[in-house]
Amino acid sequence: MKFETGQFEQKGENRKKLLALEKQGLYVFHGSPDVIEKLEPRQAFGKNKNTGEMEKDGAPAVFATPFADMAIFRALTNFADMRGESSSSFGTDEKGEPQFFATNNLLDHARGKVGRVYVFPKEKFGEPEGMQSRSSETVEPLQVIEVTVDDLPEGVKVIE
Repeated sequence: MKFETGQFEQKGENRKKLLALEKQGLYVFHGSPDVIEKLEPRQAFGKNKNTGEMEKDGAPAVFATPFADMAIFRALTNFADMRGESSSSFGTDEKGEPQFFATNNLLDHARGKVGRVYVFPKEKFGEPEGMQSRSSETVEPLQVIEVTVDDLPEGVKVIE
């Protein structure tokens, strides 16, 4: 099945729950396809804008976002068995609104899969840096909410 831009306008029940938690402003979220009891700090890497080389991005940390839709998207597009065969990305537009992009085969792969959004108390993480917050400590979630393709944020754009 081919996906077209804008076909993800369905709002799953668990997305509604997560957006209600986001609105409270008390939580941050981490999305993963994996079952995780607690999250431990990991070393992040990023591409150096000048050299194009991958390098360490700050100290090891647990990463979370104050945006539930970002976590939902990551939970349903970050499959280890699809790396190298597909692509996804997210960011914000000029108005600061979230944008989501994924290849068709990745969106197809997400059908029938279950992702997990881990909910953490905001105070365990530092101030947000753009779309993410960091914790230098191991953290246990307050809740784990399962998500499916029906919970994907609106307006996922298909990329080639």
